[in-house]
Amino acid sequence: MYTLLISFFGTPMNYKKKTKILLSLLAATVGIIANPLKSEALTFDFRFDTTPDSTVTPPIVGTGTFSFDGDPGDGTFPLSTLPNFEFFFDFSGDTFTEDDIAVTNIANVLVIISTNGSTRNVVFDGSSGTSTGGSIDFENDISSFLTFQPSGGMLYASNTVITGLLGTFEGVASDEPPTTPEPTSLLALLGIGLSFAATKKKGT
Repeated sequence: MYTLLISFFGTPMNYKKKTKILLSLLAATVGIIANPLKSEALTFDFRFDTTPDSTVTPPIVGTGTFSFDGDPGDGTFPLSTLPNFEFFFDFSGDTFTEDDIAVTNIANVLVIISTNGSTRNVVFDGSSGTSTGGSIDFENDISSFLTFQPSGGMLYASNTVITGLLGTFEGVASDEPPTTPEPTSLLALLGIGLSFAATKKKGT
């Protein structure tokens, strides 16, 4: 970028034209900052078994994903604060998505992210306010339900035929979103360029 600015100001172009181009670049940069590109999603891969204990063991009767934009780090977060969150769970064709969330107030659902060694995990807390009483509940269009244990527990319940109503789940992070460079650096460079242009005009 510095090379670009030096090359730009070294070209035989009058001051007004240079300034007009720089102002156009500045306006475009501000537009990018105001409407940033969608960042990569942090994704947790889920597995479900049929034994209600503390570990997930075969047979695995369900799989799925939970994802959202960016990475807030470890901690407890209201689901409503995680941008563009998406769910997809599949139990032999009986599926649930974020459109099937049966919750009276989505802000009551808490997402708990923690790290154990090199593994990041997710569980849920809060209250869905539904009859099943889970931390977050799903009900699809064929009246199958999926509910997760409150208080950060690892159990779930469902009435899909294959799950047998009760079991253990795990949600393990699969993708870490990359660090995105701060767009303010581009603004700083453009500011330097504009100052340089003004100084050059005074010296001419």
